Amino acid sequence: MKRSIYLTLIFSMAVLTGMAQSYSLNNKASKVEVLGTSTLHDWEMTAEQVSGKANLEVSGSDVNIKALSIELKAETLKSGKSSMDKNAYEALKTDDHPTIKYAFKSVSSTSGNKLTTTGTLTLAGVSKTITMPVTATVSGNTVTFKGKYTFKMSSFKIDPPTALMGTVKTGDEITVEFNAQYTK
Repeated sequence: MKRSIYLTLIFSMAVLTGMAQSYSLNNKASKVEVLGTSTLHDWEMTAEQVSGKANLEVSGSDVNIKALSIELKAETLKSGKSSMDKNAYEALKTDDHPTIKYAFKSVSSTSGNKLTTTGTLTLAGVSKTITMPVTATVSGNTVTFKGKYTFKMSSFKIDPPTALMGTVKTGDEITVEFNAQYTK
């Protein structure tokens, strides 16, 4: 009888360690930045609030993503210049589409801790499937995903913002850089 209970316990632990576990994005330890150019100067905006969930299988330094999402309220992107922020929110159509979202779909290749991921990015009400390289690092109960994605705002039907009656123009191409820490 004791042997049966012991074997059941070992089997249960083996099954549980191979199952995906729930992780939540650590807002304080995570960073999302948007980088761009204009006819006047380069600029950046940093998200003050980011949230997300993930279901991950972690074995040593290997990470198998079962599900992952990240989202932020567009109006938490801040540049330090209120007029620039206002122009960005107009361009992002935050009155109608207040949230920027990314939802993981699949991994197409891996090389150590470097992954090529595919997911859906929703920006200003437009959703597009994107592919981007991501680095995954495991440290204790935390999995960190780092990467960047460069694209044209116009591909999401966003008109690059202008200022001073059109004399200052934002470049169409922007880069989103992220360091997203998910904790068990």
